[in-house]
Amino acid sequence: MTPIAIMVFALSSCFTGARPTLEPVDTIVMVDDPAASAVLDILGSTPTSTSFTVSYEIVTNFGGLTTLAVVAVDEILGTSVEIAETRYLFTAEGTTSTCSTTTFECVNGIDETRVSDRQLTSTFFKQSAIERIRQDTRVAVAPANGREDSTIADRTSVCADFSVVDSQGAARTKTYCALADYAVISTMETADLSVRAVAVEDSIDTARFQPPA
Repeated sequence: MTPIAIMVFALSSCFTGARPTLEPVDTIVMVDDPAASAVLDILGSTPTSTSFTVSYEIVTNFGGLTTLAVVAVDEILGTSVEIAETRYLFTAEGTTSTCSTTTFECVNGIDETRVSDRQLTSTFFKQSAIERIRQDTRVAVAPANGREDSTIADRTSVCADFSVVDSQGAARTKTYCALADYAVISTMETADLSVRAVAVEDSIDTARFQPPA
């Protein structure tokens, strides 16, 4: 198998050109697993849609905490990530902020501690998923099983199922699926998280890109 170079993309950079695109980080990861590479290729690609919103239902398995999250992307406005009562804003100009949708207070920068109790980060739908896939590629007991799934939010996803052994020696399957046209995850099933896209829209609410008021 020929290693496939995956360029990792950072959320905090600005969108350029005719379609939303994220600035590449100076890191190239060689992945010798076709199924994993197929998912990573999508996550590292430019979305086909210039403006879209993906809603997620997330369960933190340790404690059974359920969280609703909404990711909105627009080529002009940037990226908005809302996880429970926290809204992360990544503007097209390159600035970032963390806001509360209940107190309406905002601070400069990305404060990941706001959602750490949920085993999440502000990049759960892309960069965080890329890092998890890289790790599972290294520890999987066999090459990942690749497949397509059209049942997730009625959109086409490309998936990779990893067979791993947990710390107790039990066999487990971890699953990552990416929405082919949107370059974000649609499903992530791991020991600590169950993430599933429940709705995809080719539109955005511009209010999501502003501090809550």
